[in-house]
Amino acid sequence: MQTGKARIIPVVMLDKTDGDYWETWLTFVTEHLYKIGFVSEDDFHLFKIFHDMEEAVKEITNFYRVYHSARWVGQKLVIRIVRSLTPAAVGQLNDKFADLLRRGAIVQGKALPQERNEPEIMSLPRLILYPHRHSFGRFRQLIDAINQAECADFRL
Repeated sequence: MQTGKARIIPVVMLDKTDGDYWETWLTFVTEHLYKIGFVSEDDFHLFKIFHDMEEAVKEITNFYRVYHSARWVGQKLVIRIVRSLTPAAVGQLNDKFADLLRRGAIVQGKALPQERNEPEIMSLPRLILYPHRHSFGRFRQLIDAINQAECADFRL
């Protein structure tokens, strides 16, 4: 996921209530790998550490609250969502994630002709953008923001 070669999924690291395994791991990653440049600050958004199973499950289910999936179509990233967002929500995504865009803006639309090989999800709305192909931790932040955004068919 860090390099964009795998799809972004919710990575949940679960430890026992009083455990410190993942915090110890995180300290190592921060003090060694981050300091020498093997991971970036954005990479820390690709995973979350939990000590409560219900919170971990909530993280996974919330990941798919609005977000469905994504695929590259040439230089475009097509993010399939289960509900349309309000125009204001799309505007907020553009404001908050302008740094991800190589050109243009995040626009809401329909399936592209190149997606015909996935007929079961052709009816899903899309967010379409021309992003840079780096800082994939920011893509995870974008997915989180999509899942928290106001949808056109109901209010949060």
